[in-house]
Amino acid sequence: MRSVSSKLREGWEPVKASEHPEIRLMGGQANRFPDSIEIGGLLLCKTPVEFTIDRDAYFANQADAQMASVDNTFMRESDPRMPMFKERSTKVVFGKGL
Repeated sequence: MRSVSSKLREGWEPVKASEHPEIRLMGGQANRFPDSIEIGGLLLCKTPVEFTIDRDAYFANQADAQMASVDNTFMRESDPRMPMFKERSTKVVFGKGL
């Protein structure tokens, strides 16, 4: 019950069964949302695309900030005398050996 209430506050709304006539529901089910699609305790809901885009952007920014923090912490511990990353290079020499 608590998760349904929080999702409704976030902008999700139950989908009416009349919007999807291809989904056949058995009669006699008592649910809190009449004319909605509820199967096995799961309620089909929808939300505007703008909310989804905003949510994805928010979590992408959170992930970017976390990665930047990890990188800053990791590089702060780097010492020029003993670098954590060593650029490796190889050299091929043709001719007489040493």
